[in-house]
Amino acid sequence: MNTTLIPIKGSRATSKGPDPVLVLARCFAGIGIAGVVTGIAAWLTVKSQLAAEKIIIPESAARFGGLRVTGPLTAFEEANVIKRITLKATGGRTYGEMEEDDQDAELAMNASLLRSSLFTSILAFGVAAAEVALGGLLMALGTALAIVARRLPPDPH
Repeated sequence: MNTTLIPIKGSRATSKGPDPVLVLARCFAGIGIAGVVTGIAAWLTVKSQLAAEKIIIPESAARFGGLRVTGPLTAFEEANVIKRITLKATGGRTYGEMEEDDQDAELAMNASLLRSSLFTSILAFGVAAAEVALGGLLMALGTALAIVARRLPPDPH
């Protein structure tokens, strides 16, 4: 069987099909673009959901007092404010340190749930940022691989 080269400028494609290195490069770049887009969409979704809750950080907070909770830093600060206020109200006891019939148990439990929700949003922001970073890395890898593939000599086989 005769497999002669089909000359395609900047490609190592043969009569057997397209250049596999360029195909891989395009796959990396495509997956990278999808990662960046979905990471940004996830970040914006979490941000808008937090903003819709209309949580304002108290002026007494160490940082961001008076600002609305819309991002990971403001969510973290609000979680710290909730912890500080709750520990003051419960005499320094957490929910895990209380008995079932303790009058402060419900307050401590609600505070713990609110803090957990805020920490979940912080985690979601982190995952979204990591997805954007990984997508950018894959796009760069795909681009570099395509450049290398175009500089390689044609495959003699």
